[in-house]
Amino acid sequence: MISTTLVLVLLCAYCGKVATSCNPGKTTCVTEDLLHMIMRGTPNLKDDLERRPTFFASLKTSQTLSNIKDIVKFDDAKINVRGGYDSRTGIFTTKQNGIYIFSSTIMANGGGAVHFQLNKNNQFYTGGYAAKSTYGAHTVTSFIELRTGDKVYIKARSGGTDKVFGDHYSTFSGYLLSK
Repeated sequence: MISTTLVLVLLCAYCGKVATSCNPGKTTCVTEDLLHMIMRGTPNLKDDLERRPTFFASLKTSQTLSNIKDIVKFDDAKINVRGGYDSRTGIFTTKQNGIYIFSSTIMANGGGAVHFQLNKNNQFYTGGYAAKSTYGAHTVTSFIELRTGDKVYIKARSGGTDKVFGDHYSTFSGYLLSK
């Protein structure tokens, strides 16, 4: 963004010097040609961003994690570009290779603690702990290199009875950062 702005500023400054050298009968001058070349060479950022896998989901209803295999099912997918997140399973499945950023905030419910982890393909990637307090919360953020078909999700880290607070206070999100 900054480099594009700098190029445009330089082009404007250059245009002030070159504009007088354009022939009156010509429809374009050198700076206009340069500007058209830059615009053709720059990919349409808006279209690129609209195609990147992106999701944001929150937990409407509180969920109890009573088994170490329990996955948090963030049941309200507010954004789900390219449909990679499945709110029925709580799993994001990659549809495009790249480096992704994931973030999850878990809020404890009922005065107990919540031990949780972010998994990549059934393997621990990073952990979190929402402290035993009135609505203790913890956020984990991770950069992960993924291949098509990889799975990322939030699951229980302990075998106890951990209660995750819903009402949209617990969230899970991901975004393709770099291809």
